[in-house]
Amino acid sequence: MNKRKVKIIVVAIVAVVITAVLCAVGMANNVTDGMFNMNTPTKITKNSTVIGTIESRDDYEAYVFDVERDGALSVRLDHDNMLDSIKCGYVVTLYKITDGETREYKEITYFESFWSDVTSDWGEIGVSPGTYCVVVDPGTDILHGEFTLVTTFTPSQTFEKELNDTKETANPLGIGKALYASSSQKTDGYDNDWFVFELTQDSCINISFVHDDLTFPKAGWNIKLINKNDEVICDFTSKLTDTLIKTGKIGLKADVYYIQVENVSAIADTYSIVLGSQNAVNNEFELNDTPETATDLPQNIEISGSLADRLLSLDKDYYKINVPAEGVVDIIFSHEELEGDKNGWNIRLLQKQEDGTYLEIMKKISKWNSSGYNLSNMGLSAGEYYIVIDGDSLAYNSATYTCQWTFTERSDFEVEPNGSMEAAKYIQANTYYYGAIISSDVDFDEDYYKFEITEERNVSLELWHEKVTDSSVTWVASIVDENGNVVKSVDSSLNQGLVSTGVMTLKEGTYYVKIETGMYGSESPYYFKLVR
Repeated sequence: MNKRKVKIIVVAIVAVVITAVLCAVGMANNVTDGMFNMNTPTKITKNSTVIGTIESRDDYEAYVFDVERDGALSVRLDHDNMLDSIKCGYVVTLYKITDGETREYKEITYFESFWSDVTSDWGEIGVSPGTYCVVVDPGTDILHGEFTLVTTFTPSQTFEKELNDTKETANPLGIGKALYASSSQKTDGYDNDWFVFELTQDSCINISFVHDDLTFPKAGWNIKLINKNDEVICDFTSKLTDTLIKTGKIGLKADVYYIQVENVSAIADTYSIVLGSQNAVNNEFELNDTPETATDLPQNIEISGSLADRLLSLDKDYYKINVPAEGVVDIIFSHEELEGDKNGWNIRLLQKQEDGTYLEIMKKISKWNSSGYNLSNMGLSAGEYYIVIDGDSLAYNSATYTCQWTFTERSDFEVEPNGSMEAAKYIQANTYYYGAIISSDVDFDEDYYKFEITEERNVSLELWHEKVTDSSVTWVASIVDENGNVVKSVDSSLNQGLVSTGVMTLKEGTYYVKIETGMYGSESPYYFKLVR
């Protein structure tokens, strides 16, 4: 391709000479583009068959034609089989000629035809009205000989329009209609196709990416959904063997968005994009990957969401909840049952700390083959919290889920986090208090309660829970002094309703009730009373 750059150097002299000659003989086909100095481009129609010849390494043939409407263009090169060889005989390049002060040739695509190729093409390319130029060059392994060039144009309103290689030149993408496009090679790399769509109201969209099975299980295309601030909302890869990829439901605010399709494989082929949309009712909106961008979630409202596909990171969906008073919060997370015993979703509850960090109070995992998970009996103080839904990189899933939370005001329930003596809640003697040992990931909770003895007293600790038939030791209730030493403890099994430490004498000081799991955990509520 470098020889054409050399030809441009002599453009001024050649263009003047050719123009003068043509005017002298009364012809109207003036050459003003400055690209060619050996051959004046041959004017052809967009549906034609022409025969050309490459006679030397410096030779080439160029053809120009006009396109009057949107459509799909294909160019095919035929030649005789010149031995059973993989040597490159011809290079065929398609340009669009743009008008201006100087005519500019913008490359759309090219393909190579090898010695053993009887016929070669690049498939269909979407084009808009304008003037196009096809140039046939000798390849790296020069092949002198005759060829046949066939151009075919089909009018279409459903094909992309090159050149749409940038955000600024993006093609409009309608809702619910398939848009066809093709990837192409360029001398400076692979093609980028940009598409733009506007949502006039908050919506849930989904993207379907479709192409033929191209046999090889390697990456073919990278597809990105991008907002007008160039933030990537989701991106995914379609392998050459993936005939259909779907994003799942993505909640978006009313605005302008872009889809970028970049081919990462030398195999070019036609693909189609279908953009689906539906009204967003009680749905999350991307991007909500941080506490600052969290979706507000009122109590008793079921919200739908999904984890957006990401190539180099994992999506996180943040929901902000406001607990109005001290009480009990339940989080209900549900999804369709899927095949496979994989850890599909993590459900976390975070609380913002005074230093700006976020404390994880609880974490649960919902597997693919479950229908969801409930985080029940969480005693919380009034304040702002965050429910976070994310996934496991080895079992990531973009299926739709639902999430909601409920609240019951109670002052007699434990207040999380109370897993240390420093975080213990004050209690009074002869009063019932309630709590639950909630597992967090692989760890079990510990609940601490604080009380004062102003003078030496006899006290006992009584623990109740619902009885079941299992005899496993599930709770351990202890009286602990301010140095962390256990004064007295009692085990409680599932088949026991009431257990007691028995009476003990405590001197003046600060003490704690510690409730922890036994050999087998249970998240059922317990209640206790300090008797004195």
